[in-house]
Amino acid sequence: MTEELLQHWRLHEIDEEAVRHEAERARFPERRRTLAAHVAAERSRLDAHDAHAAQRERRRRELERDIASLEEQEKRFRRQLDAVTNQQQFEAVQHEIAGVAGKRSDLETEVLTLMEDDERAGVQRPSLVAALDRAERDAAATVATLDESEATLVARLAELDAARTAAATPLEPAARSRYERIRASRGGRAVAAIEKGACGGCFRAQPPHALQEARRADR
Repeated sequence: MTEELLQHWRLHEIDEEAVRHEAERARFPERRRTLAAHVAAERSRLDAHDAHAAQRERRRRELERDIASLEEQEKRFRRQLDAVTNQQQFEAVQHEIAGVAGKRSDLETEVLTLMEDDERAGVQRPSLVAALDRAERDAAATVATLDESEATLVARLAELDAARTAAATPLEPAARSRYERIRASRGGRAVAAIEKGACGGCFRAQPPHALQEARRADR
């Protein structure tokens, strides 16, 4: 094998390692997004829980105001009973009292239902808070590990960049230019081994004359 081919192969080994590291580094943003999405989902669950609680609280206050208003109406109707002068008027006021009392009873039932919902929600909330806290802690720990791994990769890529400069320098300008052109067009790979009669880069079977030419290893 010619010295030029050996130089190409040494450069190829450096580039292969760089390609692997770049591929690994490219996965980091998605992993960070996945962690952030998990935290956001847990926070959304807690926010929705609290929003429903606030909505129930507003509704309960509205109902309590309506109940107080109905109680005042019922008191006024009862006071009117003292002023009625015949049975017909008495029955009419009694009918009004019954109607107001029925409405008040319905609203009081709704208040009790809301209070029961609040009680159940109060039991559920600590687990939601714990889930969010756990997600945030796990995400922070994982992101710290990712940051450390990425820093290591960046440092190694810088070393490989310096190494490839040194490995590429001995090549003739034309050979180096061809190598870099192929490398740029094929995702960082310009050299591939032939394995079982096929190119290790594109995995296409090579014709016999190409295999014989490759075995000569003279260019």
